[in-house]
Amino acid sequence: MKLSQAILLFALSSLFSCSSDSEINNSENFPSFEVNERIIQSPEQVLGEVEFIPLKIPEGTPIQYFGFDPNMAISEDRIFLNTDPYMNPSIHEFDLEGNHVQSIARKGGGPNEYESIDKLGLTDDGRLAVISRASLLEFDEKLDIQNRINLRQVGSYFVIDFHPFEEKKWLVSLRGTDPEEDGFFKNFAVFDRDSLTYEFLPLKSYPASGSGEAGSIVPYEEGFLLNFGASDTIFYYSKGTIQPLLSMNSGDRSMPEENRLQPEDKADEELERMIATQTYDFYFGNVEVAGETINTQVFGITPKPLSPSELEEMEEIPADFPVYEVFIHPKKQQIKASKIVPGLGGMPFSDGEYFYRLLYTETWNQLLESGQLGEKNTQALQIASEQLIDQEDPIVIRYKIKWD
Repeated sequence: MKLSQAILLFALSSLFSCSSDSEINNSENFPSFEVNERIIQSPEQVLGEVEFIPLKIPEGTPIQYFGFDPNMAISEDRIFLNTDPYMNPSIHEFDLEGNHVQSIARKGGGPNEYESIDKLGLTDDGRLAVISRASLLEFDEKLDIQNRINLRQVGSYFVIDFHPFEEKKWLVSLRGTDPEEDGFFKNFAVFDRDSLTYEFLPLKSYPASGSGEAGSIVPYEEGFLLNFGASDTIFYYSKGTIQPLLSMNSGDRSMPEENRLQPEDKADEELERMIATQTYDFYFGNVEVAGETINTQVFGITPKPLSPSELEEMEEIPADFPVYEVFIHPKKQQIKASKIVPGLGGMPFSDGEYFYRLLYTETWNQLLESGQLGEKNTQALQIASEQLIDQEDPIVIRYKIKWD
């Protein structure tokens, strides 16, 4: 089946949003990192500690793959996984050695059922939490729903990301909020589960942010990192204040401000053009942290323009599609970029110490064939693949980034 231009657009636009630092303490005392071809390194050069975790999935487990990016949450001793949020929204629990603990598949409207699996997260004590359509679900150790919070009572928003904030509160990023008087949007908020209210943070997004995700949240030091797609700035939220932590500068490949100010329909047209021409870099807006390394992703750096006919005829996203992992160590003032996995590769996840990615069968086979992870890591991946119950099953790569 051909990978149409619409599918490519969806794959990227699902990651795309814009941000503004208006109403934020925009101190200039934060580092700016240059993003260009000079920061690109091979995966072998970038990777430090690497481990491959073969997921040992028993026969008959209701795990299916329909081309969705995987959704993961990693606690101190568990990996929670979903590979299909809508048609077969099952949840699978493994220990950190890849041994299967339990799985559930409870799509429905009953008291211990759910509609979908839109986002996995953890409660403040490490139990599984899930956003399912307009509900926030908190699970117990048996993966039974312990608490169900109906978010429709609060507003007709979509929760894109969430994290425990204070007792009985969650820090959330939202999509579908109403525009402010200036036309911008507030997408980050503190949700109080007792009063069922949102207290919005002052960080604003551009009008075009409706084209994709509203934002990303990750714990960092004494607070949280907040990030938006197409923004070249990552913000730090702590003790009620938001400040820029760092910025990225793509030079003449930086997206012009007027492109970020376009309404949603025009932004979609611009994004479609950018996929083909690759004139500018843009930042997806995801953020993760492992140790002192901050990770995000960028489309561009080394552009490979495509004609409309090439997009139309493309059957799969090529391995060299210019989506790069960007790794930043603020304290060392260092930045690196690499392609850990081929193609788009999905998003990384973190337990705060390590990064994690799910490698579907075709991906780990490509990595074995290419050897791009280096001889030692390729051998370790081969050994992990031989431990699978079924050679069609996925493998988790767990890794740190190497710094000078």
